[in-house]
Formats: sequence, structure tokens, C-alpha cells
Amino acid sequence: MKVNKPQGITVFPLSEYTARKIMKDLATNHTEKIRWSQHIKRRMNERGITTKQILILLKSQHSVFREGPYPDFYGNWQFNIKGMAAGEIIELTVVLKNHHDSPNAALITVWVH
Repeated sequence: MKVNKPQGITVFPLSEYTARKIMKDLATNHTEKIRWSQHIKRRMNERGITTKQILILLKSQHSVFREGPYPDFYGNWQFNIKGMAAGEIIELTVVLKNHHDSPNAALITVWVH
């Protein structure tokens, strides 16, 4: 029996294509592997951004990488991704952890353009 877990990808450096593929899988099939920081929850509330908008942004092939992915101090990959969701252009900072084995992500902050 195959265990349904996020698909890891062994590649270095992490490319935009690979980061997008992993995040789309997490947002579509493994939302429990996405951690919502207290900071992003506050910013979402302040700026009227919904969970659904964030997930749409992460799933979209039309979202644009504005920065990264680049390795952070802890060996994770950080990037900013920008796109349209529910009529608003939003940008999101994401930290992708353990991308090669069992990926998970932390959402850091979000803002409206």
C-alpha cells in the first residue's frame, strides 16, 4: 500500500519550477503540511486576505517569483511569490523545508499590491 505523502524532489539549487511544483502539491493535496505563522494570520486579518486566496496563489501557474528561491541560514529555501487571487494582487513570503524528502512549508507574511 502506497502512503500518500508530499512528493519530495532532490535538486540543488532549488529552481522556481521545482518550488512551484512542490508548493502546488502541498496546497492541493497536503494542506496539513503548510504552517501558518502567527504573523501571517495577523497580516491576513489586517489586510482582508483569506486562506482560500493564499491557496489559490500557491496553486496558480500564473504566479510570479519575485525573489528566490534562495537558501536561508537554516538550510531551508525562502521565496516571495506574487499573483492574482479573488481580484487582488497579493505577495506571499514562503519558507520551504525538507524539499528533498517530505516537504513542508511555513507561510511568513503576506501583503496586497
